[in-house]
Amino acid sequence: MTLAKNKNFIYLISGRVITNFGDSLYTVALTYITISFYNFGASALATFGLIAFLPSLMNFAFGTLIDNFRNKKNLLIIFEIIQLISITGILLTVYFRLDIILIFLLHFIFSFANTMIYPAQSSFIPEILQNKEKDIEKSVYIMNITNNTVDIISNFLSAIILIYMSIISILVLDIFTFLLCIALFFKISQKNINNTSINDNHSQKKLNYKDSILYSFKYFWKEKTPSRIVVMEGILSGLTTMVMRIVGAYLVIINIGVEYLGILLAIQGGSELIGVFLSNHIKMPFKNFFMIDYLISGTAITLIVFTDNIALKTFLFSLTFFLIGMSGTVYGKMIYHFYDYKHIGKVSSVINTVSSSAIVACMLIPMIYDDVERLIFITGVITIVFGLYLLFFNNSKDSLEDV
Repeated sequence: MTLAKNKNFIYLISGRVITNFGDSLYTVALTYITISFYNFGASALATFGLIAFLPSLMNFAFGTLIDNFRNKKNLLIIFEIIQLISITGILLTVYFRLDIILIFLLHFIFSFANTMIYPAQSSFIPEILQNKEKDIEKSVYIMNITNNTVDIISNFLSAIILIYMSIISILVLDIFTFLLCIALFFKISQKNINNTSINDNHSQKKLNYKDSILYSFKYFWKEKTPSRIVVMEGILSGLTTMVMRIVGAYLVIINIGVEYLGILLAIQGGSELIGVFLSNHIKMPFKNFFMIDYLISGTAITLIVFTDNIALKTFLFSLTFFLIGMSGTVYGKMIYHFYDYKHIGKVSSVINTVSSSAIVACMLIPMIYDDVERLIFITGVITIVFGLYLLFFNNSKDSLEDV
Protein backbone atom coordinates (compact mmCIF):
# COMPACT_ATOMS: atom_id res chain seq x y z
CA MET A 1 0.00 0.00 0.00
CA THR A 2 1.39 3.40 -1.02
CA LEU A 3 1.26 6.33 1.38
CA ALA A 4 -1.33 8.08 -0.81
CA LYS A 5 -3.66 5.08 -0.39
CA ASN A 6 -3.03 4.67 3.34
CA LYS A 7 -6.05 6.44 4.84
CA ASN A 8 -4.68 6.21 8.37
CA PHE A 9 -1.53 8.09 7.35
CA ILE A 10 -3.61 10.68 5.46
CA TYR A 11 -5.79 11.27 8.52
CA LEU A 12 -2.72 11.57 10.76
CA ILE A 13 -0.80 13.98 8.56
CA SER A 14 -3.95 16.04 7.81
CA GLY A 15 -4.66 16.39 11.52
CA ARG A 16 -1.10 17.45 12.22
CA VAL A 17 -1.17 19.99 9.36
CA ILE A 18 -4.30 21.57 10.81
CA THR A 19 -2.82 21.74 14.33
CA ASN A 20 0.40 23.23 12.92
CA PHE A 21 -1.76 26.08 11.68
CA GLY A 22 -3.46 26.11 15.08
CA ASP A 23 -0.06 26.34 16.79
CA SER A 24 0.81 29.39 14.68
CA LEU A 25 -2.48 31.05 15.61
CA TYR A 26 -1.80 30.20 19.25
CA THR A 27 1.68 31.76 19.19
CA VAL A 28 0.46 34.97 17.55
CA ALA A 29 -2.53 35.18 19.90
CA LEU A 30 -0.38 34.63 22.99
CA THR A 31 1.99 37.43 21.97
CA TYR A 32 -0.90 39.82 21.29
CA ILE A 33 -2.63 38.93 24.58
CA THR A 34 0.56 39.50 26.57
CA ILE A 35 1.36 42.88 25.04
CA SER A 36 -2.04 44.40 24.23
CA PHE A 37 -4.39 42.91 26.82
CA TYR A 38 -2.12 42.70 29.85
CA ASN A 39 0.43 45.38 28.90
CA PHE A 40 3.43 43.20 29.65
CA GLY A 41 6.66 43.41 27.66
CA ALA A 42 9.70 41.37 26.73
CA SER A 43 10.13 39.76 30.15
CA ALA A 44 6.67 38.17 30.01
CA LEU A 45 7.27 36.97 26.44
CA ALA A 46 10.59 35.47 27.54
CA THR A 47 8.79 33.72 30.41
CA PHE A 48 6.29 32.22 27.97
CA GLY A 49 9.21 31.02 25.84
CA LEU A 50 10.88 29.42 28.84
CA ILE A 51 7.63 27.76 29.95
CA ALA A 52 7.25 26.26 26.46
CA PHE A 53 10.65 24.57 26.76
CA LEU A 54 10.33 23.28 30.33
CA PRO A 55 8.17 20.23 29.45
CA SER A 56 10.69 19.21 26.78
CA LEU A 57 13.39 19.03 29.44
CA MET A 58 11.29 16.38 31.19
CA ASN A 59 10.38 14.53 27.99
CA PHE A 60 12.77 11.64 28.70
CA ALA A 61 10.60 10.56 31.65
CA PHE A 62 7.69 9.58 29.39
CA GLY A 63 9.32 7.68 26.52
CA THR A 64 8.74 4.18 27.90
CA LEU A 65 5.13 5.03 28.82
CA ILE A 66 4.50 6.15 25.24
CA ASP A 67 6.10 3.01 23.73
CA ASN A 68 4.06 0.75 26.04
CA PHE A 69 0.75 2.51 25.41
CA ARG A 70 -1.39 0.05 23.43
CA ASN A 71 -3.62 2.50 21.55
CA LYS A 72 -1.46 5.40 20.37
CA LYS A 73 -4.37 6.80 18.38
CA ASN A 74 -6.19 7.42 21.66
CA LEU A 75 -2.98 8.79 23.20
CA LEU A 76 -2.69 11.40 20.44
CA ILE A 77 -6.36 12.29 20.84
CA ILE A 78 -5.86 12.74 24.60
CA PHE A 79 -2.97 15.16 24.01
CA GLU A 80 -4.99 17.12 21.44
CA ILE A 81 -7.92 17.34 23.87
CA ILE A 82 -5.58 18.65 26.59
CA GLN A 83 -4.42 21.38 24.18
CA LEU A 84 -8.03 22.13 23.26
CA ILE A 85 -8.97 22.53 26.93
CA SER A 86 -5.92 24.76 27.50
CA ILE A 87 -6.85 27.11 24.65
CA THR A 88 -10.47 27.20 25.85
CA GLY A 89 -9.17 28.15 29.30
CA ILE A 90 -7.07 30.95 27.80
CA LEU A 91 -10.12 32.19 25.87
CA LEU A 92 -12.17 32.34 29.09
CA THR A 93 -9.29 34.00 30.95
CA VAL A 94 -9.05 36.74 28.32
CA TYR A 95 -12.83 37.15 28.00
CA PHE A 96 -13.29 37.62 31.75
CA ARG A 97 -9.94 39.44 32.09
CA LEU A 98 -8.65 37.11 34.79
CA ASP A 99 -5.09 37.10 36.18
CA ILE A 100 -2.32 36.41 33.64
CA ILE A 101 -0.97 33.75 36.03
CA LEU A 102 -3.78 31.51 34.74
CA ILE A 103 -2.47 31.95 31.19
CA PHE A 104 1.04 31.01 32.32
CA LEU A 105 -0.36 27.83 33.89
CA LEU A 106 -2.50 26.95 30.87
CA HIS A 107 0.44 27.63 28.56
CA PHE A 108 2.53 25.12 30.53
CA ILE A 109 -0.22 22.50 30.18
CA PHE A 110 -0.54 23.24 26.45
CA SER A 111 3.24 22.99 26.00
CA PHE A 112 3.39 19.73 27.96
CA ALA A 113 0.81 18.12 25.66
CA ASN A 114 2.54 19.57 22.61
CA THR A 115 5.92 18.14 23.55
CA MET A 116 4.35 14.71 24.18
CA ILE A 117 2.70 14.63 20.76
CA TYR A 118 5.96 14.35 18.82
CA PRO A 119 7.33 11.15 20.42
CA ALA A 120 3.81 9.67 20.36
CA GLN A 121 3.50 10.49 16.67
CA SER A 122 6.99 9.13 15.91
CA SER A 123 6.11 5.90 17.71
CA PHE A 124 2.71 5.64 15.98
CA ILE A 125 3.90 6.09 12.38
CA PRO A 126 5.65 2.67 12.11
CA GLU A 127 2.46 1.02 13.40
CA ILE A 128 0.30 2.86 10.86
CA LEU A 129 2.72 1.93 8.06
CA GLN A 130 3.00 -1.68 9.32
CA ASN A 131 6.74 -1.35 9.96
CA LYS A 132 7.55 -1.02 6.23
CA GLU A 133 10.95 0.68 6.09
CA LYS A 134 10.53 2.32 2.67
CA ASP A 135 7.14 3.76 3.59
CA ILE A 136 8.50 5.07 6.89
CA GLU A 137 11.39 6.80 5.07
CA LYS A 138 8.92 8.35 2.61
CA SER A 139 6.75 9.51 5.50
CA VAL A 140 9.70 11.42 7.01
CA TYR A 141 10.21 13.22 3.69
CA ILE A 142 6.51 13.97 3.19
CA MET A 143 5.99 15.23 6.73
CA ASN A 144 9.06 17.48 6.52
CA ILE A 145 7.82 19.03 3.27
CA THR A 146 4.33 19.43 4.68
CA ASN A 147 5.48 20.93 7.99
CA ASN A 148 7.85 23.42 6.36
CA THR A 149 5.26 24.50 3.79
CA VAL A 150 2.52 24.84 6.40
CA ASP A 151 4.85 26.78 8.73
CA ILE A 152 5.54 29.38 6.03
CA ILE A 153 1.89 29.70 4.99
CA SER A 154 0.45 29.62 8.51
CA ASN A 155 2.86 32.27 9.84
CA PHE A 156 1.81 34.56 6.99
CA LEU A 157 -1.91 33.85 7.43
CA SER A 158 -1.69 34.28 11.20
CA ALA A 159 -0.26 37.76 10.76
CA ILE A 160 -3.04 38.66 8.28
CA ILE A 161 -5.77 37.19 10.50
CA LEU A 162 -4.56 39.26 13.47
CA ILE A 163 -5.20 42.43 11.45
CA TYR A 164 -8.81 41.61 10.57
CA MET A 165 -10.05 39.53 13.53
CA SER A 166 -10.44 40.18 17.24
CA ILE A 167 -8.32 38.15 19.66
CA ILE A 168 -11.45 36.32 20.88
CA SER A 169 -12.32 35.34 17.30
CA ILE A 170 -8.77 34.10 16.72
CA LEU A 171 -8.92 31.90 19.83
CA VAL A 172 -12.30 30.51 18.70
CA LEU A 173 -10.77 29.73 15.29
CA ASP A 174 -7.84 28.08 17.05
CA ILE A 175 -10.24 25.91 19.07
CA PHE A 176 -11.93 24.87 15.82
CA THR A 177 -8.59 23.70 14.33
CA PHE A 178 -8.02 21.37 17.27
CA LEU A 179 -11.60 20.06 17.10
CA LEU A 180 -11.09 19.29 13.41
CA CYS A 181 -7.80 17.53 14.16
CA ILE A 182 -9.44 15.39 16.85
CA ALA A 183 -12.23 14.46 14.41
CA LEU A 184 -9.64 13.33 11.84
CA PHE A 185 -7.74 11.28 14.44
CA PHE A 186 -10.99 9.53 15.41
CA LYS A 187 -11.29 8.37 11.78
CA ILE A 188 -8.00 6.44 12.03
CA SER A 189 -8.90 2.75 11.90
CA GLN A 190 -7.28 0.29 14.30
CA LYS A 191 -7.81 -2.61 11.86
CA ASN A 192 -4.72 -1.96 9.72
CA ILE A 193 -2.40 -0.92 12.55
CA ASN A 194 0.50 -3.20 13.43
CA ASN A 195 0.48 -2.79 17.20
CA THR A 196 3.50 -4.47 18.81
CA SER A 197 3.85 -2.28 21.87
CA ILE A 198 2.47 -4.75 24.39
CA ASN A 199 4.14 -7.98 23.35
CA ASP A 200 7.49 -6.61 22.21
CA ASN A 201 7.89 -4.35 25.22
CA HIS A 202 6.80 -6.96 27.76
CA SER A 203 10.29 -7.12 29.20
CA GLN A 204 10.14 -3.37 29.84
CA LYS A 205 7.24 -3.90 32.24
CA LYS A 206 9.57 -5.80 34.54
CA LEU A 207 11.63 -2.65 35.03
CA ASN A 208 10.57 -0.12 37.61
CA TYR A 209 9.99 3.46 36.53
CA LYS A 210 13.49 4.69 37.41
CA ASP A 211 15.16 1.75 35.63
CA SER A 212 13.00 2.27 32.54
CA ILE A 213 14.25 5.87 32.30
CA LEU A 214 17.86 4.71 32.63
CA TYR A 215 17.19 2.07 29.98
CA SER A 216 15.92 4.78 27.60
CA PHE A 217 19.23 6.64 27.84
CA LYS A 218 21.31 3.45 27.59
CA TYR A 219 19.37 2.31 24.53
CA PHE A 220 19.79 5.72 22.91
CA TRP A 221 23.57 5.85 23.56
CA LYS A 222 24.31 2.31 22.38
CA GLU A 223 24.16 3.48 18.75
CA LYS A 224 27.34 5.56 18.64
CA THR A 225 27.01 7.46 15.37
CA PRO A 226 23.35 8.58 15.59
CA SER A 227 23.54 9.44 19.30
CA ARG A 228 26.61 11.63 18.74
CA ILE A 229 25.00 13.31 15.74
CA VAL A 230 21.85 13.93 17.81
CA VAL A 231 23.92 15.71 20.47
CA MET A 232 25.74 17.77 17.84
CA GLU A 233 22.44 18.61 16.12
CA GLY A 234 20.96 19.60 19.48
CA ILE A 235 23.84 21.99 20.20
CA LEU A 236 23.73 23.45 16.69
CA SER A 237 19.96 23.82 16.88
CA GLY A 238 20.43 25.75 20.12
CA LEU A 239 23.10 27.97 18.60
CA THR A 240 20.98 28.57 15.47
CA THR A 241 17.97 29.48 17.61
CA MET A 242 20.18 31.88 19.56
CA VAL A 243 21.54 33.48 16.38
CA MET A 244 18.06 33.95 14.92
CA ARG A 245 16.95 35.66 18.14
CA ILE A 246 19.80 38.20 17.91
CA VAL A 247 19.93 38.53 14.11
CA GLY A 248 17.82 41.71 14.31
CA ALA A 249 20.64 43.35 16.27
CA TYR A 250 23.12 42.17 13.63
CA LEU A 251 21.06 43.85 10.89
CA VAL A 252 21.42 47.13 12.78
CA ILE A 253 25.19 46.61 13.15
CA ILE A 254 25.63 46.20 9.37
CA ASN A 255 23.41 49.25 8.72
CA ILE A 256 20.52 47.43 7.09
CA GLY A 257 17.83 48.01 9.69
CA VAL A 258 15.62 45.70 11.70
CA GLU A 259 12.67 46.43 9.39
CA TYR A 260 14.21 43.95 6.92
CA LEU A 261 13.98 41.11 9.45
CA GLY A 262 10.76 39.88 7.82
CA ILE A 263 12.53 39.54 4.46
CA LEU A 264 15.38 37.66 6.11
CA LEU A 265 12.95 35.25 7.78
CA ALA A 266 11.23 34.70 4.42
CA ILE A 267 14.62 33.87 2.87
CA GLN A 268 15.27 31.47 5.75
CA GLY A 269 11.94 29.69 5.28
CA GLY A 270 12.28 29.52 1.49
CA SER A 271 15.83 28.15 1.67
CA GLU A 272 14.82 25.47 4.17
CA LEU A 273 11.85 24.46 2.03
CA ILE A 274 14.01 24.05 -1.10
CA GLY A 275 16.43 21.95 0.96
CA VAL A 276 13.59 19.73 2.15
CA PHE A 277 12.28 19.23 -1.40
CA LEU A 278 15.72 18.07 -2.60
CA SER A 279 16.56 16.01 0.49
CA ASN A 280 14.95 12.82 -0.78
CA HIS A 281 17.61 12.57 -3.51
CA ILE A 282 20.51 12.27 -1.04
CA LYS A 283 22.18 8.86 -1.23
CA MET A 284 25.26 8.67 0.99
CA PRO A 285 26.24 7.39 4.44
CA PHE A 286 24.60 9.36 7.26
CA LYS A 287 27.96 10.29 8.77
CA ASN A 288 29.24 11.61 5.42
CA PHE A 289 26.18 13.79 4.89
CA PHE A 290 26.39 15.46 8.30
CA MET A 291 30.17 15.86 7.96
CA ILE A 292 29.72 17.71 4.64
CA ASP A 293 26.75 19.64 6.04
CA TYR A 294 28.70 20.89 9.07
CA LEU A 295 31.84 21.79 7.15
CA ILE A 296 29.98 23.76 4.47
CA SER A 297 27.41 25.45 6.72
CA GLY A 298 30.02 26.20 9.39
CA THR A 299 32.25 27.84 6.79
CA ALA A 300 29.27 29.81 5.44
CA ILE A 301 28.30 31.09 8.90
CA THR A 302 31.90 32.10 9.63
CA LEU A 303 32.27 33.95 6.32
CA ILE A 304 29.07 35.93 6.97
CA VAL A 305 30.95 37.83 9.68
CA PHE A 306 33.99 38.57 7.51
CA THR A 307 32.39 39.68 4.25
CA ASP A 308 30.99 43.17 3.74
CA ASN A 309 29.05 42.31 0.59
CA ILE A 310 25.33 42.13 1.45
CA ALA A 311 24.52 39.89 -1.53
CA LEU A 312 27.23 37.43 -0.48
CA LYS A 313 26.02 37.52 3.14
CA THR A 314 22.51 36.71 1.91
CA PHE A 315 23.78 33.83 -0.24
CA LEU A 316 25.77 32.35 2.66
CA PHE A 317 22.74 32.71 4.94
CA SER A 318 20.55 30.97 2.34
CA LEU A 319 23.10 28.18 1.87
CA THR A 320 23.18 27.51 5.60
CA PHE A 321 19.41 27.12 5.88
CA PHE A 322 19.23 25.17 2.62
CA LEU A 323 21.47 22.57 4.28
CA ILE A 324 19.42 22.75 7.48
CA GLY A 325 16.33 21.95 5.41
CA MET A 326 18.08 18.96 3.85
CA SER A 327 19.37 17.69 7.18
CA GLY A 328 15.89 17.47 8.70
CA THR A 329 14.84 14.63 6.39
CA VAL A 330 18.18 12.82 6.67
CA TYR A 331 18.04 13.18 10.46
CA GLY A 332 14.55 11.67 10.66
CA LYS A 333 15.52 8.75 8.41
CA MET A 334 18.63 8.14 10.51
CA ILE A 335 16.59 7.76 13.71
CA TYR A 336 14.20 5.24 12.16
CA HIS A 337 17.11 3.43 10.49
CA PHE A 338 19.24 2.81 13.58
CA TYR A 339 16.64 2.34 16.31
CA ASP A 340 14.03 -0.38 16.69
CA TYR A 341 10.56 0.93 15.87
CA LYS A 342 9.11 -0.32 19.15
CA HIS A 343 11.56 1.92 21.04
CA ILE A 344 11.06 5.09 18.96
CA GLY A 345 9.02 6.73 21.73
CA LYS A 346 11.96 6.37 24.14
CA VAL A 347 14.46 7.63 21.58
CA SER A 348 12.31 10.60 20.50
CA SER A 349 11.76 11.59 24.13
CA VAL A 350 15.49 11.51 24.89
CA ILE A 351 16.20 13.48 21.71
CA ASN A 352 13.64 16.15 22.69
CA THR A 353 15.27 16.47 26.10
CA VAL A 354 18.79 16.73 24.65
CA SER A 355 17.76 19.29 22.02
CA SER A 356 15.67 21.40 24.39
CA SER A 357 18.42 21.44 27.02
CA ALA A 358 20.86 22.72 24.40
CA ILE A 359 18.42 25.37 23.18
CA VAL A 360 17.70 26.66 26.70
CA ALA A 361 21.44 26.78 27.50
CA CYS A 362 22.23 28.63 24.26
CA MET A 363 19.40 31.12 24.79
CA LEU A 364 21.04 32.14 28.06
CA ILE A 365 24.38 32.95 26.38
CA PRO A 366 23.41 36.43 25.04
CA MET A 367 22.40 37.40 28.58
CA ILE A 368 26.01 36.85 29.66
CA TYR A 369 27.92 37.73 26.49
CA ASP A 370 26.24 40.01 23.95
CA ASP A 371 28.82 40.57 21.18
CA VAL A 372 26.54 39.63 18.27
CA GLU A 373 29.22 39.23 15.59
CA ARG A 374 31.43 37.05 17.79
CA LEU A 375 28.49 34.86 18.76
CA ILE A 376 27.75 34.26 15.07
CA PHE A 377 31.46 33.57 14.45
CA ILE A 378 31.62 31.12 17.39
CA THR A 379 28.55 29.32 16.03
CA GLY A 380 30.32 28.85 12.70
CA VAL A 381 33.53 27.61 14.32
CA ILE A 382 31.70 25.07 16.50
CA THR A 383 29.85 23.79 13.42
CA ILE A 384 33.16 23.31 11.57
CA VAL A 385 34.65 21.52 14.60
CA PHE A 386 31.75 19.05 14.56
CA GLY A 387 32.35 18.43 10.86
CA LEU A 388 36.05 17.80 11.48
CA TYR A 389 35.16 15.40 14.30
CA LEU A 390 33.00 13.33 11.94
CA LEU A 391 35.76 13.46 9.32
CA PHE A 392 38.67 12.34 11.50
CA PHE A 393 37.46 10.75 14.73
CA ASN A 394 34.08 9.04 14.37
CA ASN A 395 34.98 5.78 12.63
CA SER A 396 32.39 3.37 14.06
CA LYS A 397 31.02 0.77 11.63
CA ASP A 398 27.45 2.02 11.88
CA SER A 399 28.52 5.38 10.42
CA LEU A 400 28.86 3.73 7.02
CA GLU A 401 25.12 3.01 6.74
CA ASP A 402 23.55 4.72 3.73
CA VAL A 403 20.78 7.31 3.80
